[in-house]
Amino acid sequence: MTTKDIVLDHVSIRFGSYTAVDNAHLTINGGEFFSFLGPSGCGKTTMLRCVSGFSEPTEGRVLIGGKDMRGVGPNKRPTALIFQNLALFPLMSVAENIAFPLEVRGVGKKDRRKKADELLDMIALPGVGEKKVHELSGGQRQRVAIARALAVEPDILLLDEPLSALDLKLRHHMRTELRTIQQRVGLTFIYITHDQGEALTMSDRIAVMNAGVIEQIGD
Repeated sequence: MTTKDIVLDHVSIRFGSYTAVDNAHLTINGGEFFSFLGPSGCGKTTMLRCVSGFSEPTEGRVLIGGKDMRGVGPNKRPTALIFQNLALFPLMSVAENIAFPLEVRGVGKKDRRKKADELLDMIALPGVGEKKVHELSGGQRQRVAIARALAVEPDILLLDEPLSALDLKLRHHMRTELRTIQQRVGLTFIYITHDQGEALTMSDRIAVMNAGVIEQIGD
């Protein structure tokens, strides 16, 4: 097991009498692009929240790098989560958005800006740091959200249907972009989607989910 492997060890998640995830058992390898594929309401996002620390398993364990994550909050895990709506701050510049997690951690202004500029280069948006979020296209905003998540140098990036709000052409383009960024930074990406084409285009491996159960895992 590498320091970045994620193990879902017989994880079940229940809300009252409702079972959202039923006895999920799998290992996601460090550096892998791994997708959970399935229809709405099948437990994909619940699984992601469990890995990120926003909810705890009812049964079983989540291990990251061999360490049991029970009781470890989201801010203490080596993970970053990108939501469907991106949640960028409209009143901040692009650079300030990217640097915000570093500001929260007390990093100085000069170092924050340096990091933001490095990340803008990495996502192929050099020189847009002074722009406001509303001046960017959907695909550019998507990349800024990724850069902001990468600012804190997580080991694992969790993406909850991040392309669903984009039009079809841009979605196809961003699939390639995401895969390229993942290979460039070498992080583990865990990706949630109900789009089979999306999962097949980007992933090293896919877990197919239905009604809370992982029915199949394969490349």
